[in-house]
Amino acid sequence: MGNFAANHSAGGSYREADGSVDTPAGIFHHASRFFLSLAANPGTRDILPPAPPSNQQDRSVLAQLIASVLPEKAGILSDALLAEFGSLGRIFSESEEALKRVIGSHQSVLNLLVATKTLLTTQLQNNLPKKLVSATDEKLIYYLQATMGSLANETMRVLFLNNANHLLKDEEFGSGSPRKIIVQPRCILKRALELNASAIILVHNHPGGDLQPSPSDIKFTTLIKNLCGELEIKLHDHIIIADNKWSSFRNMRLL
Repeated sequence: MGNFAANHSAGGSYREADGSVDTPAGIFHHASRFFLSLAANPGTRDILPPAPPSNQQDRSVLAQLIASVLPEKAGILSDALLAEFGSLGRIFSESEEALKRVIGSHQSVLNLLVATKTLLTTQLQNNLPKKLVSATDEKLIYYLQATMGSLANETMRVLFLNNANHLLKDEEFGSGSPRKIIVQPRCILKRALELNASAIILVHNHPGGDLQPSPSDIKFTTLIKNLCGELEIKLHDHIIIADNKWSSFRNMRLL
């Protein structure tokens, strides 16, 4: 909802304990390697020529994955997908329509990519704590970075919780351009009442990488907070995700 200078003190970044890559693309990369270790044909390793170090692992993993259903096209399709989207994180964040424009008529590859994305997302969801102690819980931030950090357009998500802070639903409420999104507050509150939610957490991403909320972000959040107050629903926080970084309205004392 706007681009401002980053404020690292307001949030943070997540890095795995072993020091591995901490970007959302990296998260999908390591999960993909785990998936492939169970299913990939050993004969498909090193299927592509050497690539720049920043992209080499993504190319290798993607080629191994595609080779499980279409080995003769694995290299070509991996090159095309990475040339178009840039990373595994972006590939797994794209719609089926966007992927099909690159993959063409290779439906088996499209089906595999969609199934892999579902598998990885489900794994991350299953790792979420049943009860959220904080809106900035490490596992929740990890999940949000992995599923939103690579999105090309701004997207609003809302987490609905019961009175024990158990997650009821995680739903999307709009996707716009790289710099703007339009969300109807009444739709969020209506859904909260339908779910009998006692609290919500707002989340949206800034594709440009900035962590500071825009004036419209602040205005929208204040409106939601006031509406929640009238309905006895708690607004725990509003999280901004920017690649592998994040910020919190509550940490910035905007709530």
